[in-house]
Amino acid sequence: MDLSRAPARRWLSPVPWGFALLAAVSSLMYGGDQAVNAWASTNLANLGDHPVEALIASAFLFGADPWACLRSIALTGAMLAFLVIRFGNMRAVALIAAGQVLGTLLSEGLLAARIAAGQADPALRATLDVGPSYVIVSALAAVVAAGARRWHRWTALAALTVRAPHITSGLTTLGVTPVGHVTALSTGMLLAWGLRSSDARHRHLHRLTSRAAPLQIEGRTNGRVPSVIRPPARRRFTPHDRLDGTGASQVPPSKRTGALPP
Repeated sequence: MDLSRAPARRWLSPVPWGFALLAAVSSLMYGGDQAVNAWASTNLANLGDHPVEALIASAFLFGADPWACLRSIALTGAMLAFLVIRFGNMRAVALIAAGQVLGTLLSEGLLAARIAAGQADPALRATLDVGPSYVIVSALAAVVAAGARRWHRWTALAALTVRAPHITSGLTTLGVTPVGHVTALSTGMLLAWGLRSSDARHRHLHRLTSRAAPLQIEGRTNGRVPSVIRPPARRRFTPHDRLDGTGASQVPPSKRTGALPP
């Protein structure tokens, strides 16, 4: 299957549109709510208390500014649509979820190690860390690495280039957000490469199998078309057959019951 010619109906997939709708509703209703943001923050305190809820809720809170929120949601929805076109619904969701989870765990795990080593302030355990930036970065990187169409890849690369200063800001000081961004970017790119390579191997094996099947049939028949098994023809009777009153008989008259020899 040529995935670069995926059906247009994948644009109507529930994954990108559902994500965009849920993110818009969540952000417009709770983006400015400090209590909700504190509960959804993926910091060390929340990860020790309610990690799954924090990881999920944080990805749908795009901030309080409605215009900035809508721009980010539109970008995320477009990248998700590109991923669905390339990989399908389930793999697209798994890819961005891996970026969110690994970006959070590695960045917060590094912070926990630095706090334990006395290199960071323990107050950072409760810092506010909320937003879908890891999802966006992993989706952009995945589309750049394995987008179905060239213009998908160029669009994602342009968006990633514009966001690069924000993604890497503070990386030299091992800040939580830049470390998470780089982790999410690497995760999205590596997983997309792996999925693309797996798809390419499957297509190659399918082509080899399709080409080998006719050769196997020809080898079994030594290059001849297999003959059709027909039922044996009925025996034709000749004038030499001895006939009785009912039809052909292979038994000599001398052997018949009540018959006299000639």
